[in-house]
Amino acid sequence: MQNGSKIINIGFLLPIQKEWMGGVNYFKNLFIAIDYVNKQSSDNILLQPYIIKPDDTELANEFSHYAKFINFKKKKKPNYYTKKILCKMFFKKFNKQKYITETLEPHIDIISHSITNQKLPMLPWIPDFQHIHLPEMFSEKEIEIRNQSFLSHIKQGKFVILSSNDALNDMKIFAPDFYHKARVLQFVSSINQDIYKKTDDISDLIQKKYNLPSKYFYVPNQFWQHKNHKVIFKAISILKERDININVVFTGYSSDYRNKNHYDKLMEYAEKENIKDNIKILGLIDSIEVYYLMRNCISIINPSLFEGWSSTVEEAKSLGKNIILSNLDVHKEQNPPKSLYFNPNNANELAQILLEKWNSNDNGPDYELEELARKLLPERMLSFGKKYKNIILETISGEIKNETA
Repeated sequence: MQNGSKIINIGFLLPIQKEWMGGVNYFKNLFIAIDYVNKQSSDNILLQPYIIKPDDTELANEFSHYAKFINFKKKKKPNYYTKKILCKMFFKKFNKQKYITETLEPHIDIISHSITNQKLPMLPWIPDFQHIHLPEMFSEKEIEIRNQSFLSHIKQGKFVILSSNDALNDMKIFAPDFYHKARVLQFVSSINQDIYKKTDDISDLIQKKYNLPSKYFYVPNQFWQHKNHKVIFKAISILKERDININVVFTGYSSDYRNKNHYDKLMEYAEKENIKDNIKILGLIDSIEVYYLMRNCISIINPSLFEGWSSTVEEAKSLGKNIILSNLDVHKEQNPPKSLYFNPNNANELAQILLEKWNSNDNGPDYELEELARKLLPERMLSFGKKYKNIILETISGEIKNETA
């Protein structure tokens, strides 16, 4: 931190754990963007993120580069609070947030991306309104809990962070009286420039480790029902019926807490349609391996039925890789270069796109697109960080003391 600067300490009370990799990546990218802004600050106002120390040592070491850790003055261990906050995040009853914020060290100026019962400025986050669009994928109880929780966030927060303009349109319908509180923050995925060399270096190793086909499409999504893997399986089957065999590689969690049998049913379908030889499922893999698969596939595919702001799309944009997308408004809002769109309920349309790509493209990096991504990424990250800083300053305006480093 620079001498003479005003420091705004921002508390993030959400758990950062490997079981929630989407959150891990989201906050890591946000903290990197904050660092971009701090290094180029011209107003001597610096942002300092604080998080609960992750239980996982590897994650704790990694996040120590981006944020400081919150300490507690009372005797309860931090993992006690992590579990309690995790309950709250998944909309289970929890009423000890006031106690937590009263025992934080150091002094926190604002709570970001969650709410507490403490009288601090609060800037909660609602990633999406999926249950409004896909109510069939939620129980009545889950819908009720989400509605209550979201309204609580909206009412208690001075402002509310949304991840897209698409979500903003949903909030107009969900809580029209509080629409003025919405602030859109479209996150950007940071890509270390060493990733290109590293993925080149491990090329032979990865090919042998996973016995990858010579040509493949890649789907880096969890096997959750709304991610819509079924339409890809159907497209593969349609092509196979025409004696056209394509290969698709999948990675991600195989468990969906809302639909325990979802993965098994997909595998049953693959067996029934005789397409098991066309799909390769690798499960959870290291991030460097994900980037390798992204760079070297024909195209990334995201057939999702709903997204708040797709991290898969953002990673493709930042890395420099073309992507085939369901024609969601939010995907069009993200607008990745060289993208193709299809109706997520139309397997024939997807099959035709895959066939054309298969016949006209080989595996391997798109060096022209990668060069464009490298050129644009620093300014995109800086813009992301500036937007967040502006929202923070608007939220705490007139509410913090002028403390200096």
